[in-house]
Amino acid sequence: MHQVIIELDNVWKIYKIGEQRIEALRGINLKIYQNELVAIMGPSGSGKSTLLYSVGALDIPTKGAIYLKGKNISHMSESTLAQVRGQTIGFVFQSFNLIPSLTALENVMLPMTFQGKNRDERKRRATELLKVVGLSERMYNRPNQLSGGQQQRVAIARALGNDPEVILADEPTGNLDSTTGKAIMEMLENLHKDYGKTLILVTHDPNIAKYAKRKVGILDGKIKHDGSLEKEVLWKK
Repeated sequence: MHQVIIELDNVWKIYKIGEQRIEALRGINLKIYQNELVAIMGPSGSGKSTLLYSVGALDIPTKGAIYLKGKNISHMSESTLAQVRGQTIGFVFQSFNLIPSLTALENVMLPMTFQGKNRDERKRRATELLKVVGLSERMYNRPNQLSGGQQQRVAIARALGNDPEVILADEPTGNLDSTTGKAIMEMLENLHKDYGKTLILVTHDPNIAKYAKRKVGILDGKIKHDGSLEKEVLWKK
């Protein structure tokens, strides 16, 4: 059995907007194991993105604890947390989140800067990663000179910059056509299989979720299903 790499223990996330209290997560207990491929599924407003951000240590819980490789990160300072997060987790977002003024190469190099790697090392690593994702000939192009699929491949290369153990992908094919989306998912799946990366996907699309052996269904801030098969009644209360 693989070791637990991320654990959420009775995690609540409560937002207050004026007098309104929104319980985005309600007592979540979840363990993610090394080298898993997990899909987090749920309709809009279910709490799936909040859950992903909690798993990725981008969001601190209102109550409960989050453990990353056995360390409770719930009360770390933001600077310490940023270092821990940067070393362990890579992020891929639906909207790519590339910096428009930087080339593909510079975008991939950027996260390595915050981990103290020198420029030569950053450039070598970024060049290798862009080759892995099939963009060697486009590394000096800026995002507006790339297609959506190419931009997402740059984002995947960027996520791998610090050789993280975990990759979190939030609707990674949401802005892509079905053919390009399939190619991106096959690339992510290969990273999981060939490089042993733990891959956690957030999606509402069953065609994307089918790549995962484990599916976690969330509704109204609570986990309703956790297993290998998605139930037809997953979204029913």
